[in-house]
Amino acid sequence: MIGSITRVARAFAHQAPDRTPLFEIFQPYQPIHWDICGRTVGTDMTMAWDARADGIAWEELIEAEAQAAYRIARYFGLDMVLLNSATSKDYPRPTKLGPGRWLLGGVEYMRNPRTQLVVLAHPAEEDSYSHRHSEAGIREQVECWDGTVPAVDAVNPVYRRVRELAEADGQEWVYMGEVGAGTGVSFYSPDLLMLMLTEPELYQRWLAIQAATGYARTRALVAQGHTVVAIGGDVSCDKGPFISPALYHAYILPVIQEQVRIIHQGGAQAVYTSDGNHWPIKDDFFFHSGIDGYQEVDKAAGMTFARLIAEGIDEKICIIGNLDARHILCHGTHEEVRAEVLTCLRDGQHSPGGHILHASHSVHEDVRPENYITAVKTYREFFGMEPLSR
Repeated sequence: MIGSITRVARAFAHQAPDRTPLFEIFQPYQPIHWDICGRTVGTDMTMAWDARADGIAWEELIEAEAQAAYRIARYFGLDMVLLNSATSKDYPRPTKLGPGRWLLGGVEYMRNPRTQLVVLAHPAEEDSYSHRHSEAGIREQVECWDGTVPAVDAVNPVYRRVRELAEADGQEWVYMGEVGAGTGVSFYSPDLLMLMLTEPELYQRWLAIQAATGYARTRALVAQGHTVVAIGGDVSCDKGPFISPALYHAYILPVIQEQVRIIHQGGAQAVYTSDGNHWPIKDDFFFHSGIDGYQEVDKAAGMTFARLIAEGIDEKICIIGNLDARHILCHGTHEEVRAEVLTCLRDGQHSPGGHILHASHSVHEDVRPENYITAVKTYREFFGMEPLSR
């Protein structure tokens, strides 16, 4: 039997591996961790916030986060992993108001009884993405930029620790990194979208700043040992791209192409990660970008395996998906989950461009843990592997 590194490499090289590789992203503190990893400050968000209020040592938080990430990836037998960002060393300390309630930065937070995550107690206080930029702030950023690229972040301490744990146990994984370069249009403010039309030179200078930083971080991820790098960011919604195909071609595509070039130069694979319906920008998104893989394949938005095959996309690009994480993994029965997995695996085996099994986004807060467990059990049965331990 071949190892995970060779298995994933074959999928990207359009060669049939011994079995379809398995990849997943687990949202931090998702209850799926609890039976597998125990309830700790690395798996239970309420415990984490209480601990932060008490001033827990940063090193203890990092160890708990790394242990959770390592144990869940090993339990499910992943071939490729993407590790979430680590708690910052100077993490802000909330003030505990009572059971399941805290104050941070003058804003009240509470434990959501449905998801078990900590959320705003008064959602109306939340700033939308549109508040993250202002036209004045964009102008100031552009005017102040002297071409210097900020120093990139050091190695993610959770990534470092997980690699240590894996190497000590002889565990082989492919590590995916993720970095944006200003191309995630869904996160643009209305001001920024307007500037694309009214002052394109200003917008292009702003994009150049984001791209320069993104390129530096991309090189750092590859140097740190990430052999697959996810790029792009959300550019479409269910109805199509957030900007016109012409604007995507003029502004977004060149940045994507350069980032892909940097990734390839470092010997890694480039994966475009974006929800939404990309059919109106199909040629640029899939064929002109130079990408090796496509992740967050949004089945509910029309990015179905059947159409990917019909359009010839599966002949060129490794499909990383396509379990429905919007409906089936959240609300489906065990029989529906099994049928979803089997259909996806069979479609993938007919994909000459390669296939890696993955939820259409992640194991997010609305995914039922038992449904994802059923999905992996079905996957393992399909390939005659040993069953999960539960």
